[in-house]
Formats: sequence, C-alpha cells, structure tokens
Amino acid sequence: MKKAKGVLGKIAIIISIMGLVTFSLFIMEEAFQTVMFGTWAAQDAKDWELVYDGTVTMYAINKTMKILNYCAGWIQPFAFFAYRSYGQAGDYYVKALRSKIFAHRPEIFVGKYVEFNFIPIKLEIEKDYFRLINGRIHVLKSSLKYNENLNKVIKVKGILQREKNIFIIDMRKKDVFQNKDKKEDGRIRKSSTHYI
Repeated sequence: MKKAKGVLGKIAIIISIMGLVTFSLFIMEEAFQTVMFGTWAAQDAKDWELVYDGTVTMYAINKTMKILNYCAGWIQPFAFFAYRSYGQAGDYYVKALRSKIFAHRPEIFVGKYVEFNFIPIKLEIEKDYFRLINGRIHVLKSSLKYNENLNKVIKVKGILQREKNIFIIDMRKKDVFQNKDKKEDGRIRKSSTHYI
C-alpha cells in the first residue's frame, strides 16, 4: 500500500509539472491570438503603426513561447509538437503581416533591416552602380547577376532608407548583412522575422 501511494504521488507530481508547462504555453498562445485579433481591427482602421506594434508584440510572445516549449515542453511530447507547429505558424503570420504593412506604409520600416522579393520594372545605370526601380522602391547594386533582369524577381536585403518620397535599399553596403541579427523584435531595426 505504501509503494502504491509513493508511485501515485510521483505520478501526481509529473502530471502537475506537465500541466504547469502546457498551461503556460496555452496562456501565451491566447495572448498571441488576442494581439492578432487587435491587428485585424487596426488594419480595418488603416492604422499601420498600430498593426506594426502588434507584430512586435506577437514576435516577442511567440519567441518566449518557443523558448519555453524547447526548454520544458518535451515533458509533454504531444503538446511539444503542437506548440512547435503553433510557433512556426506564428512566425509565418508575423512575416506575412509585416509584408502587408510594408506594402501600405513602407516608411514604418525606414532605418530597419528588410528582406523581400522585388520585381524591378526600370533599370538606370549610374556612374558606378545600378538602380533597380519599381514605383517608389529603388534598389542600388554594385553589379547585377546574369539573372537579375527587368520583370524578374530578385531577393532584396538591406536597411530601408528614405529620400523625399523614394525608399532606397542600398545593397552596395557590406555592413548591412553583418548587422541583421542584432535585434529581431522590430523596435530598433527589423522584424521580421523580421523579414518582409
């Protein structure tokens, strides 16, 4: 009888720890969804700064949830895999929403690292660089690869700058790529994940 009580006591402790971890993950999931619902209202109001703030908050919640899941979520394997998938979905949502913000209000990302697919429709050859243009977005490159032609998608990476009503990504600068991982919560530089 004493052995049975000891075994049941240990099982109860394990179940309690499992519940503590999964309940914390559940609350973070709910927090993420609450912010996500707020971004919907902000999008309806066309308040893109508020939508961006929402992506920063979602990014932070999702990052914390993924850390907790990888540190302690393994104690409940089914929950671990479920929350790992939820974290991946959260990353995707933040990335997609930042892409939408960039399409509507690129000025929000001025001074931040961005990555996005770009289709140039005009090419200007300057003295020592190429200027690829599509609307208000200008990409400066020192050289072009053989497949970087007009009307073809190219991957753009760099710090977004603004000159009057034109947004510029200068891919000639080498330090752009060294600094991209400094801070990913969007408050100082980028998401995005945060990638756009």
